[in-house]
Amino acid sequence: MKIRLLSEKDVRSVSPALPEIVALVEQAYRLDGEGRAEVPTKIGVHPERANTFLHAMPAWVGGARALGMKWVSYFPGNLAHGQPDSTGIIILNDPDIGLPCCIMEGMYVTFIRTAACGAVAAKHVLQRPPRSLGLIGCGGLGLWSLRVMAAVFPTIEQVLVSSRTAGSRERFCADMSKEGRWRMTPVDDPVEALRNVDIVVSSVPPGDVRPVDGRALAPGSVFIPLDLVNSWQDNVLTEVDQVAADNPAHFVAQVKGRRAAAAAGLKPPMSIQDAVAGKTNLASSGARTMIAVCGIASTDVVVGWEIYRRACSAHVGLEFDMQG
Repeated sequence: MKIRLLSEKDVRSVSPALPEIVALVEQAYRLDGEGRAEVPTKIGVHPERANTFLHAMPAWVGGARALGMKWVSYFPGNLAHGQPDSTGIIILNDPDIGLPCCIMEGMYVTFIRTAACGAVAAKHVLQRPPRSLGLIGCGGLGLWSLRVMAAVFPTIEQVLVSSRTAGSRERFCADMSKEGRWRMTPVDDPVEALRNVDIVVSSVPPGDVRPVDGRALAPGSVFIPLDLVNSWQDNVLTEVDQVAADNPAHFVAQVKGRRAAAAAGLKPPMSIQDAVAGKTNLASSGARTMIAVCGIASTDVVVGWEIYRRACSAHVGLEFDMQG
């Protein structure tokens, strides 16, 4: 039983371009909305260290012949000891016989597909081409959100960046100003990255400070908390006009479990997959929309399978016999 092992370097070397990643994520959402995917809510364990988790995320996307699972962990504080906070692997299985056929590094796919999920949802909400992007947090998800949003919305010309430290946002802006024609602006007050901004993406770790004030979100804007419940103040749920999620039940449970004081203000989330499949319409002129990307494995395995196919064609990676 031969299995192909793909390192992060291998994955990057054969990864599709960002517009293709976005198309793959949109395909995964559409097939799910059409009832052609089986995507159970992630399950996990939570070891003794605060805020840690390991999640198992299986999926079968029939229309794309994509079968597999992601196994992802989060151990905050690892960076202080020279280890990554987040790690993940994706295991792919042959859909005809069930045998595992690939094990690949999973964080690269996690970053790009998470950013792509937000971009796909924004496509189905925004009524006009966006010109501004606000980033609350400028780590890996902030980086890939900028790259993916710019690939999907080339009209973006201004990027405002807020983070916990002045040094991090200033370095981020200096580095990313070399990648595109956008104007990168570090801001001391998070509200400056919200007010009159078309798309706002947050990606901050758990903590006591919640920088996103719902009163500052612009009419017609899209707010995408990739951290799910970490960044926003309670008033966000009452200030936004509509909410959409790729796992509405999971998002409701997260709000009730982790942000109980705000839960009463949560509007019933619509399904992003239904919008992509044409079953519902998220577009609404002037509405403030909150997009909850919950992290669903259908997007991981669809992207993962495309990377695996390309790796096989290019003879990239290490093949080994699991039973040898």
